[in-house]
Amino acid sequence: LMQVMPATGRLYGVLNLYDPVANIDGGIMHLKTLLDRFPLALALAAYNAGQAAVERFQGIPPYRETQAYVSRVLALVGD
Repeated sequence: LMQVMPATGRLYGVLNLYDPVANIDGGIMHLKTLLDRFPLALALAAYNAGQAAVERFQGIPPYRETQAYVSRVLALVGD
């Protein structure tokens, strides 16, 4: 399953976050929205820490978990 918060799920019409297909569909829609708005690293940070945190810090937030997440994903995609 993807990391989809209840409010985000509702935004994309996901009624049951525990339904794998609905969860993944909602997560993909959310990630696509973030990728349309931010460069890849910031979209990943927004996915992990929230869009508001990326906007507040004007970049990747200084959260150890978020910084590690962004680094891991970028390494996996070779970016």
